[in-house]
Amino acid sequence: MSHQQLYQPAPGPGPAGYGAAPGYGTAPGYGTAPGYGYGTAPQHGTAPGYGYGTAPQHGAGPAYGSSPATLVHWVVPSGRSWQSITAGYVALFAIFIWPLGPVALGLGAWAFAQARHGGHGRGRATFAVIVGAVTTLLLIAVLATYLKG
Repeated sequence: MSHQQLYQPAPGPGPAGYGAAPGYGTAPGYGTAPGYGYGTAPQHGTAPGYGYGTAPQHGAGPAYGSSPATLVHWVVPSGRSWQSITAGYVALFAIFIWPLGPVALGLGAWAFAQARHGGHGRGRATFAVIVGAVTTLLLIAVLATYLKG
């Protein structure tokens, strides 16, 4: 069916009391806009004329944020072992809740051992070991002072 056939009004009388609707064509001097119309649909993953290129394919590369070159890698805990993520958060809480210091120290040592075998997360493990050691020493000092006095 052509464009003209699609947009011709139905023959016969219009609404009650009115005559037949006039035929509509294209406005003089105007054609169809280039790139718009009823041509073939674009292929999946492309946006013609908008400069986006193709959409990324699933499984085509490393997970988003797993490369240290991305900002997400440094902000969101992705691409690291669960031990290093847990050790980092426990160490963060241990700054305010000193009894978590020995737990942070142990998790940090475990996460550091995991990171040595090819995993990422050495920075969080180091943070957990340092904070865990400092808060454990503070906890021991507070307990010694309390039990002594």
